[in-house]
Amino acid sequence: MLIAAASSPIAPLIFFSLRFGRLSGVPLFISMLIQLLPMILVAFIGFGLRQAGVLRSSDAKTIGKLLTNLALPAVILRALAMASITPDLIYLPLSALIVVLGLTAIAFLGVRWLKWEKPRAGALMTTFPTFEGGAVGYPIMLLTFGDVGLSRIVLFDLAQAIYLLTVVYCLSAWFGQAGVTGRAVAQKLAQTPFFWAIVLGLMVNALGWTNDLLLGLLNIAGDSFLLLVLLLLGMEFQVQLPSVGRYILLALAKITCGLILGWAATQAFGLQGVEQAAVLAGAALPPSMLTLLFAQENHLDTRFVISFISAAVPLYLAVVTPLLAHLSLSP
Repeated sequence: MLIAAASSPIAPLIFFSLRFGRLSGVPLFISMLIQLLPMILVAFIGFGLRQAGVLRSSDAKTIGKLLTNLALPAVILRALAMASITPDLIYLPLSALIVVLGLTAIAFLGVRWLKWEKPRAGALMTTFPTFEGGAVGYPIMLLTFGDVGLSRIVLFDLAQAIYLLTVVYCLSAWFGQAGVTGRAVAQKLAQTPFFWAIVLGLMVNALGWTNDLLLGLLNIAGDSFLLLVLLLLGMEFQVQLPSVGRYILLALAKITCGLILGWAATQAFGLQGVEQAAVLAGAALPPSMLTLLFAQENHLDTRFVISFISAAVPLYLAVVTPLLAHLSLSP
């Protein structure tokens, strides 16, 4: 199944490229790699600019603010506003809830077995159950399935986002021995632009308020998403070389556990096609970058968080790219 929505400026090009690859006898997996190569190169450019001192940590914060407050909300709002949403799609956030609860339980057992000190144990509990949808999951679903795929992983990510900003935030504060209140959690949620983008996107879709002016505005703001997120990923890439093997194993464990839980959820709810792809792609995602902010705020092991995320992103792409290529060809 190949799905591409005309409302995405890059979706027609992606769709043409993938179709051309199939017609010329080139496997879809190879076509996807060709499409991913420019994304990887942009990330390397971000890494190189950071190493050369052209871009600094202050620039990374600025890019992060543009992503959080402008580009990502625009992409989410556009995808949900134009999506065909039916009641049975409630199984997508329910699937995410199953996955994050399972990953939280696994992380808790891991913390008890490893007997790490609280800062590192808290870093594991904060990262293991979370997903980086905006920077990693959304682009790869958009690349493979167009705006339809993007809308599905956004719905999957909705439950995880609420869980991240409530349960995971509380866990981070507890391991950091910081006070946390219901008011603080509510403020975190209310101050998160992509949460309101999800709410507004669903409202616009339900009320049919889409028009050329709104879509034109969202296209302009959303077109910067891929460039900004790839530059930021490259700038923030960092792995502690002496411990790289440990972080690769940890990332592999997270991906494997996520895929098993995601597959179980799709079987339980009978999800197929792009919905099944969204659950599997979402369940295997690397840890959310917001967990780095949680770790900094609560004095957890930030180097652990950065190294875990940096190891998990390339491993995720290596595992999920061929999986999505296979699923996109399924009837």
